[in-house]
Amino acid sequence: AAIGDKDGPPAVPLNLIGDYGGGGTYLAIGILAALLEATRSGRGQVVDAAMIDGAASLMSVFYGLLAGGLWKDARGSNLLDGAAPFYRPYRTRDDAYVFVGPIEPKFFAELLERLELHDVDPAAQYDQSQWGVLEDKLAAAFALKTREQWTVLFDGSDSCVAPVLSMAEAPGHPHNEARGLFVNIDDVIQPAPAPRFSRTESVVQDVGQFADEEQLIERWMND
Repeated sequence: AAIGDKDGPPAVPLNLIGDYGGGGTYLAIGILAALLEATRSGRGQVVDAAMIDGAASLMSVFYGLLAGGLWKDARGSNLLDGAAPFYRPYRTRDDAYVFVGPIEPKFFAELLERLELHDVDPAAQYDQSQWGVLEDKLAAAFALKTREQWTVLFDGSDSCVAPVLSMAEAPGHPHNEARGLFVNIDDVIQPAPAPRFSRTESVVQDVGQFADEEQLIERWMND
């Protein structure tokens, strides 16, 4: 309910929150924690990891803000859900998008400087009565150039502006290439294993012997 436009329906955040964030990630953490505890106690235990538990746990900071009166229980009304003009996407001249996120005042001041918005007072960043006006100014400014032009202009800066890339575009981004963020396995582009380790390198297991899609699915179901 907390994700989406203020006047629209709740957004669909893929299945990152439930299956992967609240489910698989918390299950992996639970197994690792249980293994660590077992090496000390010599005893095993059941790890109960439910997707709904993990998803609720991921919301802990927002429940804390809500309890402290620092979060409104309504979409599109808060600092991190799109209401703040300095933490949201903007359309560019070529109908693409860049995302803006300079929450800290010094980064916000640099954003204004690079956009040449000299009539905006950086000190008024958190004045919510001015957010509507600021959003209009930022939207008008970002509409003047293409996504690529803004990417070049903000490259190397602390303005916290980055291009919104499609899944097909992401592997070719210079930063992602430098990190080796994606790998090519049998002509299939996919994210590289994460996290990374200094001594025991993570590698993608060979799936060449299951080149046939039906074999892959059958093996996955059986496992």
